[in-house]
Amino acid sequence: MLLGDILRRNAKLYPDKTAIIFKEKGISYADIENRVMRLSNGLTERGIRRGDRIGLISHPSSQFIELYIAIPKLGAVLVPLNCRLSGRELEYIINDADVKMLVMAEEFADTINSIITNLNTVESLYCIGKPPSGMESYENLISESSYEVEDLVVEDDDVAVQMYTSGTTGRPKGAMLTHKNLMSNHIGRVIDLKFNVSDIFLSCIPYYHVAAEYPLIVLYIGGTLIIQEKFDPAGFLKAVAKEKPTVILLVPAMVNFVIDYIDKHPGIYDFSSVRIFLYGASPMPVALLKKAIKIFKCDFFQAYGLTEASPGVTYLRPEDHILEGNEDEVRRLASCGKEVFNVEVRVVNDSGMDVKPDEMGEIIVKGDNIMKGYWKLPDETALAIRNGWLYTGDMGTVDKGGFVFIVDRKKDMIISGAENIYPREVEEVLYANPSILEAAVIGVPDEKWGESVKAFVVLKEGESASEKEIIDFCKDNISSYKKPKSVEFLKSLPRNPTGKVLKKELRKKDWDGYDRDVS
Repeated sequence: MLLGDILRRNAKLYPDKTAIIFKEKGISYADIENRVMRLSNGLTERGIRRGDRIGLISHPSSQFIELYIAIPKLGAVLVPLNCRLSGRELEYIINDADVKMLVMAEEFADTINSIITNLNTVESLYCIGKPPSGMESYENLISESSYEVEDLVVEDDDVAVQMYTSGTTGRPKGAMLTHKNLMSNHIGRVIDLKFNVSDIFLSCIPYYHVAAEYPLIVLYIGGTLIIQEKFDPAGFLKAVAKEKPTVILLVPAMVNFVIDYIDKHPGIYDFSSVRIFLYGASPMPVALLKKAIKIFKCDFFQAYGLTEASPGVTYLRPEDHILEGNEDEVRRLASCGKEVFNVEVRVVNDSGMDVKPDEMGEIIVKGDNIMKGYWKLPDETALAIRNGWLYTGDMGTVDKGGFVFIVDRKKDMIISGAENIYPREVEEVLYANPSILEAAVIGVPDEKWGESVKAFVVLKEGESASEKEIIDFCKDNISSYKKPKSVEFLKSLPRNPTGKVLKKELRKKDWDGYDRDVS
C-alpha cells in the first residue's frame, strides 16, 4: 500500500465514520476520500505529473491532509513549507525544490506575492480561501474535477514528501522521503502504539514538520483525527474536555506551557479519556516530565526521531517511565528508550565501532524508514548515509540495559579547556530550579579556556532571581566546571515551530567576528 491509498480502504470499511474534525466540523471517510480523488484528478488535469514538486504553505487544516494524500497519489511530491518563515526564506526553499505549483492558505497570499517574481519554477498559484488576483481557487481543483479512478504508475521508492530540515544548524536541506519510508513508519507506529479504530487523536503540531506523520497514522488505522489550527494551552485543554481524545501529541515546549497554564488557572481538568501521551521533537527536561506524568496519569511515550528517518527511531515506553524505583530505572526517564519496530539503532565511536555502556558516541540508524537522500546534495547524502546507516549527528550513550541517552548535538558540545561539556546536562539542572520557566545553554568565547558556559533563562511570571543565584544553584547540583559563568535573562527563547531552541540565534551576539562556525 502507498501513501495515496490511506483513505481508500477506510472509505470502504467505515464510509460514514468521522475521519477528521476541523473547526468543530466533522468530515466522514467517504467525503474526504471523494475530495481527495477529485483533487488528484484536478491536479492531473492542470499538468501535474510524476516527480513534480508542489509547495504547500498552510496551518494545519483538513485541506492540508487532503493535499498530503492526493499529491503522492499521483507520484508527485509534496513540499510542506514552514508557515513562520520570512518571504526570503520561503523563496530559497521554493527555488531549491523546483516547485511547479504553489498552494497556500489565504493568509499567506501577500507573503507569496511579495516574492513571486523571484520564484524560478512556479507555474501556477492556488489559494485555500478567497483567491486574490493572479491566483486560482483551491476548491475549483475539486469541484471542477471528476471522481474517476485512474490506474497510475507509482512505485514505493518514489519520493512522496520532500521535507526540509528545520535549519537549526544551517540552511535547510530537502530530505526526500519515499512511500516506502513513510508507510514503514506508519505500520511500525501502529504496532508500537497499538492504535485502533476507536482512537481519537488530538493534533496540535504544525504539519510542515515530519511529526505530521503521527496524525496520519490514526487515519491509516481508521480512527478520528482532531485538528487544531494553532496551539494555545487554553484551546488544547478545551479540546480535551470536549472531544475526549484517546491520544495526544505535544512537544516539550507545549507541555511546559500547558502545565504553566494549569498552575495559573487551577480547576478541575479531566484527562481520563487520554490513554497515550506522545511527546518528542526535542528533549523533555526530567523535572517537567515528572510533573506531566502526575497531572495526566496515562501511558507516556517519548518519541525520538528526525526528518531523515521519517521520523521514528526510538521510544521510551510507558513501562519505562518509572518515577520511583532503583537508580537505573529512575535514571532512564532522561533516556529516549529503545529502537522502534523494524528499526536498528547503534551508538558508535569515531572508528564506527559500538561504544561500551555509558561511553559517548554518535547515534546511527538503519531501516526502511531512512530517507532516499538530500535533494540535489549528493555529497551531503554520502556523508549522512554510509553503508545503509544514517549518521544522525546526535551524540549519546547506551546503558547496560540497551537504553539510549541523547546527550547533545555534535555541534552544540562546549569545549572548555580540555573538558567536553554538553549543554543538555546543564539545562536539566536549570529546569529543576523552581523559578525558571525555560532555559538554554551555549558555549561562548573565553580567552583563557577557549569557551565558557552561558545560560539563557526565562523566569516564571512573578518569580525573580539574580545571575549569582542561578550560577550558585548550578554549582550546588553539577560539577563546578560545568556551571554557567554568565546568565542572560530573556522574555522568551527563540524557537522553531516544533519547539526546538534556535541556538544559532542565541550565539549570534557572542560569536560575531569569530572564525569558528557554530551556527
